[in-house]
Amino acid sequence: MKRIIAFLITFGLLVIFTSLDYSRVEGGSYEYYITHWEEVGVPNLVTAILADWRVYDSLGEATLLFTAIAGFYLLLGGKKK
Repeated sequence: MKRIIAFLITFGLLVIFTSLDYSRVEGGSYEYYITHWEEVGVPNLVTAILADWRVYDSLGEATLLFTAIAGFYLLLGGKKK
């Protein structure tokens, strides 16, 4: 059962990561931030970057870390009685 759950988590992450758009923005990230920061609705460029774009990165890192810990816990047998 634990291996099935680990497989489903791995397969789900694979589906999510292959469906993402990895296209590059012309001019680099700096130019993109300068031209699109008004979309966030925050008057400060630095706050807009931290509040909007970086949040997705931090959320992804936390999700990846949690999934890795849960996967190792399941694969190693969980709590021994």
